[in-house]
Amino acid sequence: MDMLAHLSVNNFAIVKSLQVELGAGMTTITGETGAGKSIAIDALSLCLGCRSDAGMVRQGEDKVDIVASFIIENNLSAKRWLEDNELAEGDECILRRIVSKDGRSRGFINGNPVPVSQLKSLGQLLVSIHGQHAHHQLLKKEYQIKLLDDYAGHANLITQSQSRYQKWRQAENTLKQTLQNSEQNQAQKQLLEYQIKELDELSLGEQEFTELELEHKKITNSGRS
Repeated sequence: MDMLAHLSVNNFAIVKSLQVELGAGMTTITGETGAGKSIAIDALSLCLGCRSDAGMVRQGEDKVDIVASFIIENNLSAKRWLEDNELAEGDECILRRIVSKDGRSRGFINGNPVPVSQLKSLGQLLVSIHGQHAHHQLLKKEYQIKLLDDYAGHANLITQSQSRYQKWRQAENTLKQTLQNSEQNQAQKQLLEYQIKELDELSLGEQEFTELELEHKKITNSGRS
C-alpha cells in the first residue's frame, strides 16, 4: 500500500494546528466555500517542495512547520530514489518543511536536512496533485519512469535491480576503504624504513644508545623543573 498516512500542519496561514490521520481508501474533505478546505492541500504542497514565502506564516507566529508521513511499501520509484540518495528508512517516508517569518526555508527527509529541490523531486513520486498545470508532470523524467515501470509490471525486476545495486555500492565502498588503508599502510611503511635507515647510518653501539637515552631523560627532566 502507498499512501499519505498523516499530515501535521502548524502555524500555516490561518491554521494554528491541524492533525490529519488518513486511512486506506478514499478520503473526502467537504465544507462550504471559504471554510479552508484548500489549506490542507496547500500545506501538503509546501511540504512537497513548492515555493514558499514569509506570508504563509500565521500572524504572530515565528514559523510554519509541516510534516507529512507516507507509507511507501509499494512505491518502488520513491524507494529507489531514497536509496540512491541514502535517505531510505524502510517502508515509511517522512517529509518536513519549515518556513520562518523572515522567509528562510528548510527541508527534511526522514530527519535528514535536505535542499528544498530534493523535497520537490521526491514529492513528485509520492503525490499527484491535479490542478491547472498538472500535465506538466508528464515532462518530468522521474514521473515518466514511474509510469513505464507501473505499466510494464516491473515490480519484481526493480526489486532485484535495487538489491544488486545496493550490493554493488557496498562492494565499491569496501574497495575504496581497502585502497585507502593500503595507502596508509604504505605511508607508514615508508616512514618506518626512513627511520630505520637514519638509525643505521648513526651506527650506534649498544653503550652509546644507552647513554643517549640517559641524556635524553636528563634534558627532558631539566625542562620540567
